[in-house]
Amino acid sequence: MVDKGLNEKEKREAGDGLKEVRELIGLLKDAGVQIPSSLTTSLNRLQIALDTEKDLGSAFEEASKAVAMLENDLNSACLRLDEEQQAVCEAKVARVWQVRNIKFALDPTNSDSMSAGFIRKTVQRYSLSAICRHWDYCRRQVGR
Repeated sequence: MVDKGLNEKEKREAGDGLKEVRELIGLLKDAGVQIPSSLTTSLNRLQIALDTEKDLGSAFEEASKAVAMLENDLNSACLRLDEEQQAVCEAKVARVWQVRNIKFALDPTNSDSMSAGFIRKTVQRYSLSAICRHWDYCRRQVGR
């Protein structure tokens, strides 16, 4: 049996729990307690894992919809042919489903693929924060 990972309720609980732990750490810091950097690093890694799961799941859903739409379009095109050619066309559409599904899962050059969607979502999630963190450095470099 394949383990499907966390369900939606468990994901929400994990996110809520992480938020509560961060708030508790904030209160402890305000009280003067020194928090080990390994704890904050671990919490950051957990947040990245939760965010990655969201991005990957969303990219998978989008790729699934895109491949289903493509398959429907291909089968609709088959309907325009005569009966004999229609059966041949539908058989060809069915025969290449594995190749088509692999391209929609793994081909980063296919903008509708899961891997391209995951890369796009991850870059969108983290690029703004990376730019903001390095803003002063960039401003100094431009001023030279």
